[in-house]
Amino acid sequence: MTSQSTHFVSYKQRHCTDIFCLILFIIFIIIYGFISLLAITQGNPRSLIQPSDSLGNICGQNEFDSKPYQLYFDISKCLTDGGLGFVCPTTKLCVNSCPKQYSHYQSLQTIEKAGYLSKNYTRQQLICMYGFNPINDNRTIIELVNNGLCAPYTIESEPFLGRCLPSIFINLFDYEQHQTLQTNISIEQINTNMFGINSISDVGRVILADLDRIKESLALFILVACILTLLYMFAVKQFTRIIVILTIILFLVILFLCSLFCWYTIYTGRDLVYEYSTVARIVNDFIKLRTIYKVFGCITTFLFFLSLFIICTLFDRIRLSIILIDQGTRAVFSVLSTIIWSPLIIIIYFLLILCIIYIEMCLSTVGKPIFRLIDNNQTIPCLPNINSTECVFQQEYGYDSLVLNGTDPITRNIIEYLVDNKTYLKWFNIFAFIWLSTFLFAFEEIVLAGVFSNYYWSKEHLTISCPLIYSICIIIRYHLGSIAFGSLLISTLRFIRIILDYISQKCSNIHRNIIIEFISKCFSCFLWLFEKFLKFLNKNSYVLIASHGYSFCKATRKAFFYIINNCLRFAILIHLTECILFCGIIIICTCNTYLFYQYLQWTDEYDQLILRWIPIVIILLITYLITSLFFSVYDMAIKTLFICFLQDLDENDGSIQRPYVMNNELLCLVHKTNIVEKK
Repeated sequence: MTSQSTHFVSYKQRHCTDIFCLILFIIFIIIYGFISLLAITQGNPRSLIQPSDSLGNICGQNEFDSKPYQLYFDISKCLTDGGLGFVCPTTKLCVNSCPKQYSHYQSLQTIEKAGYLSKNYTRQQLICMYGFNPINDNRTIIELVNNGLCAPYTIESEPFLGRCLPSIFINLFDYEQHQTLQTNISIEQINTNMFGINSISDVGRVILADLDRIKESLALFILVACILTLLYMFAVKQFTRIIVILTIILFLVILFLCSLFCWYTIYTGRDLVYEYSTVARIVNDFIKLRTIYKVFGCITTFLFFLSLFIICTLFDRIRLSIILIDQGTRAVFSVLSTIIWSPLIIIIYFLLILCIIYIEMCLSTVGKPIFRLIDNNQTIPCLPNINSTECVFQQEYGYDSLVLNGTDPITRNIIEYLVDNKTYLKWFNIFAFIWLSTFLFAFEEIVLAGVFSNYYWSKEHLTISCPLIYSICIIIRYHLGSIAFGSLLISTLRFIRIILDYISQKCSNIHRNIIIEFISKCFSCFLWLFEKFLKFLNKNSYVLIASHGYSFCKATRKAFFYIINNCLRFAILIHLTECILFCGIIIICTCNTYLFYQYLQWTDEYDQLILRWIPIVIILLITYLITSLFFSVYDMAIKTLFICFLQDLDENDGSIQRPYVMNNELLCLVHKTNIVEKK
């Protein structure tokens, strides 16, 4: 008799799912692509990269050869009024040097009016538009600033990428002697004298020089990080039970020791932390350490006994988690090509970020800077030039009749549309990034789910030569609509939260209402929790879509049913898996960083470094990234096998027509058997 058991649905047995959402996604891509193309053709992102003034002149070139630096009239607007764009809405000038002292127009006006200093001296402190001499003008300093002819203030600044930025941000690495980094100073002298660095560009140059000096060692230990990750996963595969038991014991021991230390300190009154830690003494001045010990001791004691109770009463569910973790490692090693899938998605994600940023820069620079002639408190459009004294900056980028003179009607309409709807288009760009990135990571998850569900339903004997390619082809051919549906739900929730946070921030600057702010925070928190649950539900739904070709709604309904009826199994499996993977990340990052440090010491490269801790931190972060990417595949394998196990348990009964697909170990654990057909 032909078996009717649940199985992995093949390529030819599937049909397209959620076609309407796929059509909606394609229309969205076409609209976004068209708007992006218009922004790219009309925008001028180079003006944001190169230092230039508000008239479009590039600093340090042509007639501004002696003025290589860009100065902002009011740099605070870059932080407060910039909104969603990259453009700083204030006048920009090219100057020959950055200001070296602080001055404010109201203070200068007061000093000049009181006669403490002469008019010539006070007005020499001002930085004004090209060709304008404030000394020869009879208007007050306040009037000059209000008319946009002079900067309202100057602060001590340093050049960074051709721009005058506050020294407080640039001189992060200044030292007491403020020495200049000289090329003829030896490495030993620099390390001994703490090498004064007077700009952040010098810091970047030093870091790049250090990394270039040890680039071979960095490449070697990036490879070592990959090897250590694979070795840890192989160790989990070979010694799953031992590693899980050791992880559980270690967790219990840590809880017990923390609890014991807290109650011992409270009972004896001897506080070792207070005796040997300065930080503890400072904390004790605000919150008594005894109170902290009581709270922490109660929490750790409760968690210790709760963990013991869970282990004793839910032992079978822990055994189930151990078996699935073991099968997850076997599945990953059966299809090692899945390991390169997550890094590939991350590379595409970074390319997407660069694309979105470029489009945002183009949207921010559509049109041309707008200037107005101020006459009797009225503004009249004008065309500025280098010698302009009255035609002053009013708006960073836009259009008017003078700016668009001589422009063909089509281009004129495009510029007017993009400028008039610039704010809405920037929000649209943000939503596009959220939806596309969510779609990308959902695509990653569903492809992995297809590979590992195929592994489960084929009884751990894959009959396909390239399961990853096969899964990709199935998803692209049939299930992009389901991915678009799931990612749209999450993107919409996230976008609503961003809008609410933006509105809340704007309202708090105008009028602070505690009740409204509390309601807003609660609603935002609710949306965040709902988004997290929806992401968890979607991840499990993708397993059913990838394995059986369900539509998104049907898969979500079944996944929700499995979660509700197996919540304890889900909780234990998820937390146990996260605990094991977290321990693995800590072990691998610590080992690789320590080995890298010892290797630099052994090769004498460590003594050649200037900022010695930077390469150590970089290799630590790279190791963490690599380990997280590898383990994300492992985590998806375990959760996929678990959903397949639950579906196997739900839809099969062990009969000849519908036998269980799970292995004998899982059959024994759930006390099920398959009826064998007699020959």
